[in-house]
Amino acid sequence: MALKTHGEILLFDCGEGTQRQLMRSSLSFMGITKVFITHFHGDHYLGLAGLLQTMALNGRTKDLEIFGPKGTEQLVTIIERISYYSRTYDLVLHEMKENQRERFEGFSIIAIRLDHSIPAIGYLFEEDDRPGKFDVNAAKVLGIPPGPLYNKLQGGEEIVWNDNVIEPTMVMGPSRPGRKICIAMDTKPILGLPERIRGFDVLIHEAT
Repeated sequence: MALKTHGEILLFDCGEGTQRQLMRSSLSFMGITKVFITHFHGDHYLGLAGLLQTMALNGRTKDLEIFGPKGTEQLVTIIERISYYSRTYDLVLHEMKENQRERFEGFSIIAIRLDHSIPAIGYLFEEDDRPGKFDVNAAKVLGIPPGPLYNKLQGGEEIVWNDNVIEPTMVMGPSRPGRKICIAMDTKPILGLPERIRGFDVLIHEAT
């Protein structure tokens, strides 16, 4: 599963055939910034070695972050040891624990425990609250012309217009709640999880 958000592409699990599916989509291999592995059954990670090599063959230079449960560093080390290719970018590896939160620009990822036949984690994607809608009529009343000044206000910057300080709150509606997604691959029912994700926008779930 891939999630395009805040200028990034997040890939959740990387089973065999991932590259084929990417080619059928509009997503770029090189645009993937982070990979999140849930567990080490083959259908969830066997495509990783090929993906890493394809990125190198295409001259990737930007770091790639890989997140997963305990054992992720060992897995990637083995892949690197048995693969004959020249990697052109750095790998940044993270082994996540239950309830660990990682903050990024515009969103967070939280690891949750899954109940599978081997150790496994799921992920909660929680977007920061989003700015409210821009009120064009309010901007017109204040005499602000369309263009770069609109962009500054939408970006949260105050501006000076006709010797007056214009705050973003004067032309922006109330903030909107960020979107929330639960990714829970291969799991039995988890006590407390339904309550924890109540109000989430999307649940992606596989049953063991």
